[in-house]
Amino acid sequence: MSLVEKYKELDIAMNKDDDKKVEKVFQDILKETFEIINKKIEKEENLLTSNEEELMAIRAMFEYMLELWSEGAIDETKAVGYDMLYLVDDKKLKEMFSMFVIGMLEGLSVDKFFDKYIRTDKIYKDYFFCDFDDEIDELVIKHQAQFKKEFSE
Repeated sequence: MSLVEKYKELDIAMNKDDDKKVEKVFQDILKETFEIINKKIEKEENLLTSNEEELMAIRAMFEYMLELWSEGAIDETKAVGYDMLYLVDDKKLKEMFSMFVIGMLEGLSVDKFFDKYIRTDKIYKDYFFCDFDDEIDELVIKHQAQFKKEFSE
């Protein structure tokens, strides 16, 4: 089953409030996503937003990153963000992943980051929050050196 189909299945389970099914389908989505990502890494290719399956893989990694962050797994969350900077082909998504990592570097919770820095009324490519409040510039300046250091490691 394709990632697109699995996401349709996930939406149905979410609408039915079937938490067990949601968790199972999301784990299936992640498994398939990791397979796609590993193939891209092996071939030294990017995930293309123009490919619907690859767009769903980017979505899955974004959702996985948010889940990890909400669970307090900051090092793992930052690693996902940095990995996605290498893998995505889209400038806006690269910037989005960068800004989320900077929010983690600031020590913010995912909820606080959304409340303070993200304009949630604008969604990019149906799934991504790429519009940030201008106040985020202060965080970028504050954490620029640490971000560059960690990203290059």
